[in-house]
Amino acid sequence: MFNKPEPEPPTPEEMKAQITLGMLTMVGVLEPIYDTADGMRRDLEARGWSPTMAEQAAGNWLCAMLTTVGRGGQ
Repeated sequence: MFNKPEPEPPTPEEMKAQITLGMLTMVGVLEPIYDTADGMRRDLEARGWSPTMAEQAAGNWLCAMLTTVGRGGQ
């Protein structure tokens, strides 16, 4: 009854633009998280933690944050 035509699939150029925009958006979200983990590791080492333990603690925090971001902040 109300048959609407199927939308045209995006062209390769449009898909490339969409992917590029999505990747740039992800960089803007993820870069501060990675920077914070690096700062956390350096701070822990400065406080006397061994490099291995500081890396592990910062890595655990980073994994938890990436999981939270991947779930949409929930």
